[in-house]
Amino acid sequence: MSEREAFVIRTEAERTGDRIRLVLVVDLPAGVHIEPHQPTDPHMIPTVLDVEGLTRVTVAYPTPVIKELGWKDLTLTVLEGELTFVVLGTVAAGTTFITGTLSYQPCVGGACLPPRTVTWASPVEGSSALSVLHALAA
Repeated sequence: MSEREAFVIRTEAERTGDRIRLVLVVDLPAGVHIEPHQPTDPHMIPTVLDVEGLTRVTVAYPTPVIKELGWKDLTLTVLEGELTFVVLGTVAAGTTFITGTLSYQPCVGGACLPPRTVTWASPVEGSSALSVLHALAA
């Protein structure tokens, strides 16, 4: 995998009073997959979205797809392509940005790379985009 490969994290937030709905979209490059939040194999590293700056937080994770990997006769559930996470929570008065981390383990073909954690930020209203460079490089 090329060191130049990256993915994009886009956010769109709507605030109503002290409640916020944040949609975080991750675009993975073709050929890359990551494990879902609840992997089918307990040895796999789950994808975890952490959110700071909110209370009473719930996260709806993307729905995984079933994929035959073509090696070791494995069939797993994975996340690939465009992934949508939906975050609901309560935001304190005066808060203008929400931050968080996305932890995941990228896999390409039959090789899983070391786990990664990237930091993201979003305004409490409106949208943002972040290109995560080198997040998939070996």
